[in-house]
Amino acid sequence: MVDPRFLSPGGRRIFDLSGELLGWDRAVTIIGQSSGLEAVLERATMVAGFDEPVLLTGESGVGKDSLAQAIHLLGPRRDGPFVAVNCPQFQDGNLTVSELFGHKRGSFTGAVADRKGCFEEADGGVIFLDEIGDLHMGAQLMLLRALSSGEFTPLGSNTPRRVNVRVIAATNRTLSASGLGEHFRGDLFFRLRYFHLNLPPLRDREDDWMLLVEFLLDQLRQRHGISKSFSERSLQLLSGYSWPGNIRELFSVVTSGYAFSSGEIIEPEAFISLIETEGHQRARRVEDSAIRQMALNQGDFWSTIHGRFMNRDLNRDQVRSAVAWGLTRVDGSYRRLLKLFGLPEEDYQRFMDFLRHHKLKPPRRPR
Repeated sequence: MVDPRFLSPGGRRIFDLSGELLGWDRAVTIIGQSSGLEAVLERATMVAGFDEPVLLTGESGVGKDSLAQAIHLLGPRRDGPFVAVNCPQFQDGNLTVSELFGHKRGSFTGAVADRKGCFEEADGGVIFLDEIGDLHMGAQLMLLRALSSGEFTPLGSNTPRRVNVRVIAATNRTLSASGLGEHFRGDLFFRLRYFHLNLPPLRDREDDWMLLVEFLLDQLRQRHGISKSFSERSLQLLSGYSWPGNIRELFSVVTSGYAFSSGEIIEPEAFISLIETEGHQRARRVEDSAIRQMALNQGDFWSTIHGRFMNRDLNRDQVRSAVAWGLTRVDGSYRRLLKLFGLPEEDYQRFMDFLRHHKLKPPRRPR
């Protein structure tokens, strides 16, 4: 079972229902309690009872596949099959059509026997078309017909077949009415977008990264029998990271840190090579320069941090990291932080309002 503190109310409902249906070792686990994630889970609950298609968007690694399973399990088709298809897997038009709609023997080179497609296998349930933005153009027209009428014709056959399938599609591409072109049909886009749910990136999910770290460390402890935790220095580094690879990247970093740490405390050296990309190092240099100026009394927060943030020389993650750096030196007191940042006491309310308005307060430390 998963500790309830890792889950929002929507996440708990999905976990409980999927555990009862699939077994607790296969339950759909969507970790996080941020307002952005919970809003998406609430909307997923609302659309789950419908039969119309759902389009899931979001960066790679945000958990679109888990959300698709959740929509399936929350809906009336939960007892039917859930068939997932990776659309970019087949770049040949015939192979793509065959994967989705099946084929008759001899319909193309290599078709040595009749084959059912994924739409037939998903009859009565849900088909999940992952990375739909990369679907071969040759299959898009057949998919449009299947969505419109519920009918399709296997490759090499003259007899149409009818299925009762709900389609959930996902993409990390920007598909919009104004951005459609020669690689994706506009009519198919509108047919897929009855319901649109966008999963926020991890960097915009408040403290969820910390819950994910704790969750994965707990899973690793159960699997390997050794309890480990990240040092304050490591947490400071991770709190300022933007997680371009989202949850998938975080799991890689945490697992690597757990594996390569020699003791029970995970120091940055165990995982730093995975996150210190050239771009991240450049961003760090700007942030470090601002911190160094304040430490040497060469400027206050307004001139070194605020100004650069408003000019977009520093991003939200970097400002959070700078504030977190200061808080570790004043035992977490924002009032004492004013002095460290070269600000007078009367600037306290303005400082706190600025942090709240721009969501710049660093996440709480895990206990």
